[in-house]
Amino acid sequence: MYAAHFGLSAPPFQLNPDPSFLFESKGHNYAHQYLRYGAMQGEGFIIVTGEIGAGKTTLVRALLGELDPTKVAAAQIVSTQLEADDLLRAVANAFGIPSKNASKAELLAAIEAHFTTLMLQNRRALLVIDEAQNLNPAAIEELRMLSNFQYGNRALLQSYLVGQPELRDVLRAPNLEQLRQRIIASCHIGPMDVEETRAYIIHRLKRVGWTGRPKFDDAAFETIYNWTGGLPRRINMLCNRLLLSAFLDNTEQIDATRADTVAREIREEIGGLLRPDTPAEPAAPTITAPVHRPSPAASASQPRAVEPEANLPVLRDVAEALTRAPTPPKPGEPGPLLCIAQTLEDRIALHPLMQKMKTYSGLPLPLLVGLEQLSTSTVANDLALAEIDLALLPDAQDAEPELAAWVNWLDQIFTTYRPAAVLTFSQSDAALAAGLVAKRQGRVLAHIESGLRHGQRADPQEIDRILIDQLADLHLTIGAGCVETLTRGGIPAESVRVVGNLRTDAVIQTLATLPEPKTFAPDIGVPKTYLANTQGYALLLLQNAEWASSREKMIDMLANAKRLSRILPVIWPMPSAIHSRLLQYGLSNSLRGARVACVPELTYSQTLAMLKQATCLLTDRANLQDASSYLGIPCLTLQDHCARTQTIKQGSNLVVGRDFRRIFQAMGDILEGDQKFRQNPLGCDGKTSERIAQALETWLMTQWENQVLETLEIQA
Repeated sequence: MYAAHFGLSAPPFQLNPDPSFLFESKGHNYAHQYLRYGAMQGEGFIIVTGEIGAGKTTLVRALLGELDPTKVAAAQIVSTQLEADDLLRAVANAFGIPSKNASKAELLAAIEAHFTTLMLQNRRALLVIDEAQNLNPAAIEELRMLSNFQYGNRALLQSYLVGQPELRDVLRAPNLEQLRQRIIASCHIGPMDVEETRAYIIHRLKRVGWTGRPKFDDAAFETIYNWTGGLPRRINMLCNRLLLSAFLDNTEQIDATRADTVAREIREEIGGLLRPDTPAEPAAPTITAPVHRPSPAASASQPRAVEPEANLPVLRDVAEALTRAPTPPKPGEPGPLLCIAQTLEDRIALHPLMQKMKTYSGLPLPLLVGLEQLSTSTVANDLALAEIDLALLPDAQDAEPELAAWVNWLDQIFTTYRPAAVLTFSQSDAALAAGLVAKRQGRVLAHIESGLRHGQRADPQEIDRILIDQLADLHLTIGAGCVETLTRGGIPAESVRVVGNLRTDAVIQTLATLPEPKTFAPDIGVPKTYLANTQGYALLLLQNAEWASSREKMIDMLANAKRLSRILPVIWPMPSAIHSRLLQYGLSNSLRGARVACVPELTYSQTLAMLKQATCLLTDRANLQDASSYLGIPCLTLQDHCARTQTIKQGSNLVVGRDFRRIFQAMGDILEGDQKFRQNPLGCDGKTSERIAQALETWLMTQWENQVLETLEIQA
């Protein structure tokens, strides 16, 4: 009716999903790219969530339209109020597989045969299930079983689960651990901001030949956003009625008053729109200069500019993270100091530093961005861990994201928070991505533990360390050896500061409150005889889960642990995910009769308490290499390389790799020899956090003063 009147080729705001109208806001573009990445993998599960009307179905249909039908056979199921057997039948029908009167066994065989045929034709099967939050656990388990179908080493089926946010809660159920391990990509589509809402409306109008009739006032776009919250379906509902209203009143103008009136009419008739309260507009990405905060005394009676939520959500993606994270700074406000922590080890080491930096009024407000695969165990709530302000990754995700994914995620985080500076503390793809994004956005980058090297360029982490140091503006080093490494590599000496060992600060801070092993060890499954053994016990702590990546590797590792126990009793704190895999592989009885106690993960204070009384430590964890050297406990590093060379040259660390003949020999030498390692061989004083905070404060102030001088010179 109104389309012809305004010269439009079709109604621009239909409620039915139409991929030809796809508008890629920041959130939708991120989700689209992530789904493309997932589709390229050709296996596992891809999860798409969003509020009702966020554009999930439109996005998925657009992606399906991009796929080559000669390479991908796609099928879609919309109705999900199905029992497990009914779901299997629905899958068969969606792919055109005859299912009438077939038993479950016959149905599974027919589906597998069809998928295999597709694979032999160089095509793969892709299943899309909409409204997947309605699936019951039994139906989800059937989908997981379908994902087991393989031809050679290639998966025969890839599945998209599309649903509302509660789908995430469904998938977090304890009995769906195996399915979660097969999730290779996941994204949440959030609402658009006010500028994207405006661009979305204009985009849809231009798709049908809009030439400016009717005209939307600037205030009308803001009113539409306030009533719809930036959700596409709500926008379509309101704009469709606005065009009809303008047509019936024979007007060429849509202003804020009309938008407000029509929105109230819709809300009274059918609901579906928000209250007319104006939400805060997201801050535009700008660069802020001042980095000062009020002194602790002055700020005690004032709320913090950015305050984390009390109950931190466990998040998978940026879109959801940014809707539930601390409030970003407003235009003109100073940006925070974003500290990047990828692992629990990082959070342990950063704990004393985060505490110290919050007392420095000359520093930006420090916020910790947690990137690790968060644990749901009590270890995740360890008091020795620095508190996360913004969590980016979920629990139970085995696959390590690629560098491009980290760059994509962190680019959005940095754009939203406009950090005054970025602090990295590790050597990983995530830390490297933080460095790349910081330099691309013109942010100051500081690198803790700069200059660590072991010299083996074949190690990807060695390359990461070198690249991060090249990107960094401020290099915070452990000692003089690291300074020499940096200057030989062309790093200017004026950017290097010797601050000490932050990991040892965490040890010193925790030692004062160590529990006695005898008070907790028996409760977690450590026999009292291990603690009372005259020769002591060996503590086995592994971070790299490569040894548990297959049943064969796990069998080999368990056999070696059993052999080690002939020399000393072995106490082996094991993450719950690894212990579950032990049960899954049917290996729970492999250590029967051996002096090996597989116990739950320990808190950091419990770990140090066990380490302090151990005869030796076997580990691949960097923070424990430092801790053992500080305590004077022999450490056998089960890696081929170790960048923490000071623990080897001056401490108690010996690199033995995974050659168990070398390990046995080294353990024998420890028991038979009389070498005693002195405690604190590096002379650590526990004040590294203070020196880092001072260095950051001075460096940032100097950078700001230089920017002011450059600006004045340009103006002059």
